[in-house]
Amino acid sequence: MKIVSISSLVILIGLTSCNLLESVKPDAAIGGEQSVMGEVGNTFSLGSVAGVNGFKAEVKSLDDGVSSISASVTITDPLILEMAKSVPEFKWNGNTLSVTKKYRITEEGIQNVYDEGNFTLVKYDDKVGDSYSIKVDGKKITREVAYKSTTDDYSWGFMDIKVMKIAETGRPVAGVSKIEYIVNHKCGVVGFKAYFEDGSSKEVRFFSKN
Repeated sequence: MKIVSISSLVILIGLTSCNLLESVKPDAAIGGEQSVMGEVGNTFSLGSVAGVNGFKAEVKSLDDGVSSISASVTITDPLILEMAKSVPEFKWNGNTLSVTKKYRITEEGIQNVYDEGNFTLVKYDDKVGDSYSIKVDGKKITREVAYKSTTDDYSWGFMDIKVMKIAETGRPVAGVSKIEYIVNHKCGVVGFKAYFEDGSSKEVRFFSKN
């Protein structure tokens, strides 16, 4: 089982900054048994991506079903660095950022968790077209299921797996036009793809120790 990733680390652990939330209509807490991905001590690794080095992420606490994940990474790619620098909650030491975020990670899905409420990333029984929204600085941010495979059509590690692709639009991040989360019903978040305003894109795989 796996979760969470950098154009993608930035996306997953940073671009959901709770201090940007203005008017949130919180989602209900997702149900399901606690996933081992969210248990204390679990660590995560990032697939190879140019301009991103030394990624570390670990579940530091699990309290009432909410996992606190701390992460750090060094960014040398100018485009990704520009994007990351636009996220105010990141702490910087040179080109190395660090951040801690909270998630609810169960056998039924994944949510970002804020003091203000929950913002669902995915429920594994969602269908194409299902969506979740919040407001950020007065702008509507939407996550919508854009694709759900019925065959093992996504190469991940040494296997092919079924995936759902969650398109996120409306996020005010420097240079980014769209974010795509790639998830599997057993493995959680397995990849990310960021689409940039210059027409380029970056995709990365993500892996969990548990």
